[in-house]
Amino acid sequence: MKRIYIFIFAGAVILAAGLFFAIPIVEKTLYIGDKPHKADAIIVLSGDTDPYYLRTKKAVELYKQGYARYIIFSGYGAGGDNAEFLAKIALHYNISKQAIIIEPNARTTYENFFFAKPIILKHNFKSIIIVTSPYHQLRSYLVAKKLFAGTGVSIYNCASSRPEIRIRDIRSVLMEYFKLLGYYMLGRV
Repeated sequence: MKRIYIFIFAGAVILAAGLFFAIPIVEKTLYIGDKPHKADAIIVLSGDTDPYYLRTKKAVELYKQGYARYIIFSGYGAGGDNAEFLAKIALHYNISKQAIIIEPNARTTYENFFFAKPIILKHNFKSIIIVTSPYHQLRSYLVAKKLFAGTGVSIYNCASSRPEIRIRDIRSVLMEYFKLLGYYMLGRV
């Protein structure tokens, strides 16, 4: 009986060590990490979480550095999922109200671009920078490329931060693979 506990403990240690070393590799395969490009607009995807609001802060930084003249906040919900809430954070950082465009309907990554597409085309934007979390970059980029195919809109990426493994992100990174598979099966990427 004691031998079984030793095998269970050893298995748990091996599994934990494997996850510890594998997660950074798994996360980096989702990270596109483009350098910022000049664009007509920056789109901030919902899911920007408290207390840091890294996506919003990165968009503000890019805007202030002159990478784009407009910031589109996309999302329906509460807190970091609410475009209006994120826009208020940007206003707190002295972004011009005229530079902010709000898309308030999206509940998913697909919808972020589905609902933002008419706004982008209406304003005749020819290029956008997607600002999202490092582990969310690949799926958001693939969705945008598919939805904007044939429109002449160039899509660029800029992660809200560098990928770094944090315990709270492990679940998000692993879930992103399931979401990517689901989007592939639904034909959204």
